[in-house]
Amino acid sequence: MRSNSPTPQPNLPGWKRTTPMFCMTAMTMLAASAMFGMAPVHLARAQSADGMAKPYVAPAAGNADAEAAGVTVNKSQYNLFNPTPDDRMRPFSTDRPGKSHSSQTVDAGHFQYEGDFWNYTFDRYSNSQQTTRQYVLVTPNLKLGITNWAELDVITGIYNSAEVRSRVGAGTSKASGFGDVFVGGKVNFFGNDDGDQSMGAIAFVKIPTAARGLGNNMEEFFLNVPFTTALPDKFSFTIEPAVNLLRNLNKQGYQGDYQVIFNLNRPIIGETVIAAIELALDFPGDHNFRQRHTIDPSLQWLVTPNVQLDVGAYIGITKAAPDYNPYVGISFRF
Repeated sequence: MRSNSPTPQPNLPGWKRTTPMFCMTAMTMLAASAMFGMAPVHLARAQSADGMAKPYVAPAAGNADAEAAGVTVNKSQYNLFNPTPDDRMRPFSTDRPGKSHSSQTVDAGHFQYEGDFWNYTFDRYSNSQQTTRQYVLVTPNLKLGITNWAELDVITGIYNSAEVRSRVGAGTSKASGFGDVFVGGKVNFFGNDDGDQSMGAIAFVKIPTAARGLGNNMEEFFLNVPFTTALPDKFSFTIEPAVNLLRNLNKQGYQGDYQVIFNLNRPIIGETVIAAIELALDFPGDHNFRQRHTIDPSLQWLVTPNVQLDVGAYIGITKAAPDYNPYVGISFRF
């Protein structure tokens, strides 16, 4: 996510802004799923060894037996209070590294942690002739599976530090402390458990909790819609448009922020080490900000089926984007 807050945010890759109506609609869907067990229509299909689609069958056995039978497991009965059995959990999928997101959700009744150990940003360009250095330590994204197709998320930055130095005078400003909190969730429309394509939606609201000097003290709204498809030779491609509603620089109203992210990735060492390259395009609606585009290489290593380490960087390709923003992170689930 990108906020018009003047200080560092947690590593919130690619969150987009939206109108309050869109955000509230997505969050209402999440709440309804938890209360009434509602489920969206899924394109359920299983793949045979020759790649042909097979009709949907709901077996009583676990994933291993179902795969041997060439059928898809029906997981619609699982929810927060009836967790998905371990042998029916989908492969580990995270919203990091990079700015793009997975369209898959956390399995119902399970918890997932994702976040940076360390995140550093350097930016020498600004209209006001300032150099900015900022870093964030520990940025937990706490995810809880509510149904087989919906999750709740809470994100923040535990410790943030920013230093802004004027290049035309002697002035330097510093701030540090707790960051803003982002509350929202994700829904999957199709491809959560089978198929070679998947699509979801991620909505967030920023709650202004940052320490003095670390935020703009305003609510802001985000919406991402990631779509992923498998390509030949183990490549995977994601396109992710986003619309965000941000407080303008003068804090006198809200303006749109429009983004699109393209991510191409592939395993490079066995099936556990994956390399990715992204192009992230950001078109602010507030004319006080210029276009901020980055190219984002990353590596991720699946240490165990439930633990992942990653490293990457956002590299500015327009003057208004930060010059560089490296990070190191971890994800795990149980």
